[in-house]
Amino acid sequence: MTDLTSTPSRKPKPPKRAKVDSVAPTPRSVRLQRQAEYQRAYRAEQKRRRIPSRDDAARVAFHWFVTLMSDKGDEVGLANIHREIVRRLVELGFDEGGADRRVSDLFERYENGWTFQAKPHLRSAPKSDPLS
Repeated sequence: MTDLTSTPSRKPKPPKRAKVDSVAPTPRSVRLQRQAEYQRAYRAEQKRRRIPSRDDAARVAFHWFVTLMSDKGDEVGLANIHREIVRRLVELGFDEGGADRRVSDLFERYENGWTFQAKPHLRSAPKSDPLS
């Protein structure tokens, strides 16, 4: 009796072969050099267009959050955030004591009114950008 509900068995497809180009693969050092050049150009363009980096946005958010909680006098909330930041840094592989000291230093500085260092390239008026 033939089972009509099952699918017929198929041979597995052979793995696809990479296309053969007439150009030999680039050595790793050349590829890394091209990537570094691309990154430099990309960062310069971001700077020229005054677009903040992820780190810039994270610093501002962290500063805002810590100073907001400090101004509200939420010591329990600050302690919880401090503990969680240290825990996550340790999960990433950082030394617990060093992480605790760094976070404590930032909290203390922010609570004492410390603000960010100015970025000189942002002081001048932005030039008109025909692309944006």
